[in-house]
Amino acid sequence: MSANVGQVVTAAWQKMIGKKPADAVFNEYAYLAWLEKAAQEETGGRSVIGPLEYRVNTTVKSLASATETLDTSIVDIFDEWEAQWKQYAGTFTMTSLEEALNRGDSAKIKLEKGKLNNLRMAMRKELNADLVASTTGNDLAGLQELVPDDPTTGTVQGINRGTWTFFRSQDTTGAKTTSAYDNLRSAMRTIRVACAKGQGVKFPTDYWTSAAVSNGYESLLIANERVVGKDDDDANAGFSGEKYLFGKARVRWDDDFADTRMYALNREDIKLVYQSGYWFKGYAPERPANQLANIFAVETICQQVVTNPRHLGVIDSIS
Repeated sequence: MSANVGQVVTAAWQKMIGKKPADAVFNEYAYLAWLEKAAQEETGGRSVIGPLEYRVNTTVKSLASATETLDTSIVDIFDEWEAQWKQYAGTFTMTSLEEALNRGDSAKIKLEKGKLNNLRMAMRKELNADLVASTTGNDLAGLQELVPDDPTTGTVQGINRGTWTFFRSQDTTGAKTTSAYDNLRSAMRTIRVACAKGQGVKFPTDYWTSAAVSNGYESLLIANERVVGKDDDDANAGFSGEKYLFGKARVRWDDDFADTRMYALNREDIKLVYQSGYWFKGYAPERPANQLANIFAVETICQQVVTNPRHLGVIDSIS
């Protein structure tokens, strides 16, 4: 005998539960999914630009008489912002040995398909983290850059916020006075009014924060302690956790958000834009001359932009 594995091992195959590996690595990446629902597909262009109406026509005035000379000054009222495309890419390798072994009845899982899905999720993980973070260099613009804790400094999409107040986002504090989250709801009211164009006009559509702050927000709501099922033992002392509202706005969470911030966003004023044909674009495998393997690549070209940051805001220092 050469292997000595035992009679039971020789007589019976193992029984695999499930047709694909259980995901013990990745999260939902809810913020990316939210942006994707209204993402804009664009074709070509060396950068992304958007027009702005940034100044009031100052020639308007009351008249002392019907013959008073009118102000005919030329007033510059329009300008534009500019953002640069950002490129993300990743690869996975499939060796000829892996291809040979992962065939027929001997294949436990579809290895190539599994590696491709892992690469796709790895790219979603990277994009989601950068979309929320304070990013620089080759990374796309993150929320901490576009809607910062201090909106009076820095240059965003080519516009200096220290000089041009019209391109500033809103900010307020959520620091507690006595107990945890005791000022959160009042801060949400404050930032809602600050972001609005008027009463009920351009209110935030969504509040984004971390799981911890979302739990803190739930703790401020009225206790839900009633029987909700047909049976006497179906008591429910909590909310489902799937959907929270503040006014008409959804309160959402994502693991990549910091526990000290909540963003008040409006779908019309923050967008994900991507190059047509380059959203998770997959390439045909390439076989290097000196390796018995195929290399697969996936690429994304995109950017997160703000079109009117005055209607966006952040509650910082939440405690």
